[in-house]
Amino acid sequence: MTTPPKVWRDPAILAFMVAETVIWAAIFYSFPALVLQWQGEFGWSATQAMGAFSIALAVQGLAAPWVGRLIDRGRAPLGMPLGALGALIGLVALTQITTLWQFYAVWTWLGLMMGFTLYDATFSVVTRARGPHARAAITAITLAAGFASTLAYPLTAVMIEIGGWRAAVWALAGLVLVLVLPLLWLGAKRLEVEVQSRNLQPAGKPTLAAQHIMRRPGFWPLAGGFALTALGSAILLAHLLPLLTALGVPMGLAILAASTIGPAQVAARVLLMLAGARVSAWQVSLGAFILLSLAALTIGAAAALPVLALVFAVAQGMGNGVISILRPVVTREVMGEVGFGESAGAVARLSLFAFAIAPGLGALLADAAGYGAVIMLCVAAPLLGALLLRRLPPTTGA
Repeated sequence: MTTPPKVWRDPAILAFMVAETVIWAAIFYSFPALVLQWQGEFGWSATQAMGAFSIALAVQGLAAPWVGRLIDRGRAPLGMPLGALGALIGLVALTQITTLWQFYAVWTWLGLMMGFTLYDATFSVVTRARGPHARAAITAITLAAGFASTLAYPLTAVMIEIGGWRAAVWALAGLVLVLVLPLLWLGAKRLEVEVQSRNLQPAGKPTLAAQHIMRRPGFWPLAGGFALTALGSAILLAHLLPLLTALGVPMGLAILAASTIGPAQVAARVLLMLAGARVSAWQVSLGAFILLSLAALTIGAAAALPVLALVFAVAQGMGNGVISILRPVVTREVMGEVGFGESAGAVARLSLFAFAIAPGLGALLADAAGYGAVIMLCVAAPLLGALLLRRLPPTTGA
């Protein structure tokens, strides 16, 4: 296999860099950015509102192995743009909701579209085409997409001032139409042509059964470790603005902190890219888990010193920034390349289920015991994840 072009000169990877930045802003970060608006207009409780996000993420988790199987069979050039089209339809429908059941229905649909368009699908496409060279491309994509939250929070805040939350959603829908839909088609098409031209994993080749994947050595420590860490991160992400408000952090500083997470992700990814293959993906993942636990401790201290919200944002962003790159890398090391799309989907499913229960679990815990208990859970979860990751086969951490 020849070495692929440098990612900065690679049209397929550049297409994914832009598309992933926008789609993450549009159908993921839009929820935490706008949830207070929905609660205020419709009078929903935090638990009621967050339940819709939980369902969306659960649907994404259920869809992940199935989408991965389609990718393994060469269907990404059709599935990914259809996912973008579905996301566009969902965002338009979101502007028309008036009841809670409609809100839940729209986010259930958007959860399915997340499965076709977000990182797990993209990384499966890239890994299918690039194999051992995929890490550089994945790093570049996440480097750009790290600015998704930086796009989502300020853009929605400005549009809310101009025309309310519906104007914000229309703006995001326009970006999906103009940028995401054509770029996902371009990126997926080019990489699938690359697969076929190199006779790698021909379209239609059967992959490993999901139940066999889950019985392979290392699957449960791998999937469980990343899932526990995802749980803590997702609780903080979904509740960030309400949590910071409850801690007494001024709204302007809270929005600044939320917007800082993206650049911090990018900074961590730059450092990882500069380090290259010299660092162990397994060891860096362990360090990132511990950093996320420390970030949760820091946000708790923001009640006494609000500026610590920015310190939290940097630590949280850096930890998440490297994990999003290294999960597919460690998955490939543990599970192998054959049927990678389905393997990655099976590993991702637990993390996505953790993301799914996180908003509702955080809301229930906050109502029952206050945000102090929420923060304690977010400190403990990534530490438990690190303990599980240490149980992976020794060759992974070499």
